[in-house]
This record gives sequence, structure tokens and C-alpha cells, in this order.
Amino acid sequence: MHPTMNIRKPNSLFLLPALALLLTACGEEVSAGEAVAGGIGIWAIGSLLLLILVVLAVIDLIRKPYPMEKKLIWGAIILFLPYLGAILYFLIGRNRSSVF
Repeated sequence: MHPTMNIRKPNSLFLLPALALLLTACGEEVSAGEAVAGGIGIWAIGSLLLLILVVLAVIDLIRKPYPMEKKLIWGAIILFLPYLGAILYFLIGRNRSSVF
């Protein structure tokens, strides 16, 4: 491959909801007990996906060449508001020089 070619990698965050949908899809009739267990499975998968989102936010924050003050502020937001903080970081904190 030519060294000046810039190939963009696909963002895996868009693939996670599709994977969750595939894992939770069910085509059979289920009883009430199985429905409760399936609901617990959905919560477990959702929690795992949110944990992955927080970890990706922290890794991205560490890798970015932001000033230390900005990293500390965003790190505190992600730490004290784990899921909401990670979502806010990806929506408004990434690649923006005006936020904090």
C-alpha cells in the first residue's frame, strides 16, 4: 500500500447496536419465566455495551493530544457520570477546541 494513502477505518460504535439486536432477537414463543430471563439478558448486553462505550471514551481521551486541564475535566465527567459522560464526550467533547 502506498504510504500517502489515507484509509479510514470503520467506526465500530455503529456496529454495536446491530450486534445487540442480533443477540437479543428471538423468533420463538416464550413463557413468562423465559421472558424474565431474556429481559435480564438484554440488560446484561446493554450494560456490557455501555461499559465498552465508557472504556472507549477513556482510551480516546488518553490518546488525544489535548491539554492536561481538558483531559482532567473530561475524565472527571466520564468518571462521575459514567454513561452520560461518555456519550457527552463523543457528542460534544471530541475534536472540538471550544468545549472546555
